[in-house]
Amino acid sequence: MANAIVVGISADVTLALLDRPDVLAARVGLMLGGILLCALATALYVGAQLGRGPRDGLMTGLPRRTGLSIRLVRTALELTVVLVGVLLGGRLGVGTVLFALTIGPLTQALLTRGGLVPGA
Repeated sequence: MANAIVVGISADVTLALLDRPDVLAARVGLMLGGILLCALATALYVGAQLGRGPRDGLMTGLPRRTGLSIRLVRTALELTVVLVGVLLGGRLGVGTVLFALTIGPLTQALLTRGGLVPGA
């Protein structure tokens, strides 16, 4: 619960304080930076064993049980969430698709290279 509340409040405050950049290059840079920062944050708190939310619990638990990679499991989870969102009437954007396809590989790479989860 705290995760959802803190993320929601943080997003609201950030959007209230910062203007949306008009330059496309800045918007693309922020999108890519946000995806990378999310992967880094995930790798840091999962690797530090600071507790996992439901999605991150599945991301780490399913590979242990099935032998599949974190990369594959996280990508499948994200694509499932995107599909459900679209079926519920949500709109599909480039950033959503890019996030869904890259967060798993980036998180696995950062977990493995950072030595946080050997052989992730």
